[in-house]
Amino acid sequence: MPGWGVRRASRAVAAAAALACAAALSGGVGACTDRSSSAAAADAGADAHAKDAGSDSGDAGIDDAEMPRTSPEELAARMRHLLEAMAQDNPDLASDVLFPREGYVATKDVADPQKAWEKKVQQGFRRSIERLHKRTKGVENAKFVSFELGHAITQVTPKKKDFKKPLWRVKHSKLTFTVDGKQRHLDVAEMIAWRGNWYVTRIR
Repeated sequence: MPGWGVRRASRAVAAAAALACAAALSGGVGACTDRSSSAAAADAGADAHAKDAGSDSGDAGIDDAEMPRTSPEELAARMRHLLEAMAQDNPDLASDVLFPREGYVATKDVADPQKAWEKKVQQGFRRSIERLHKRTKGVENAKFVSFELGHAITQVTPKKKDFKKPLWRVKHSKLTFTVDGKQRHLDVAEMIAWRGNWYVTRIR
């Protein structure tokens, strides 16, 4: 329990501060108040809490081999950005939906993963956004309805020239939106999970 560790650290420093105060008084160094010892304990508690919090922040403790736990609300919020990118013909609006460069570099078994990401993931994503904008009549007026993650979720088997880690992959996710009151659907070809979140690797 992180809180127990913080309390233990606080008590230990408080005790040390009290001993230091006693030594200072006996040696005539100067006055030492309860407030100073309490402040020292509080600082130590804060440091210990920061260390505990740091162990849970960022990517710490996230295992890509485990099924991602992205909430439907969080995923839907990001997929709204995909629709906005289509509507405005601006793929940069959906940068938080695209599979991250760092994730691709860390997991893809190819000679130059950065170049491969730019060519296969980023450029493919941009081309798809451009085509969808041109081919979807009235997409400028599109309104988000929902996003449904595909049901065929599988775990990638690591192999040469593919992913080096057992990431999770899902195909045929469905983005539902309306254009002038008429419901439309976009089939998202492929998504890959990285650090607990789903990202698009191929739209079409």
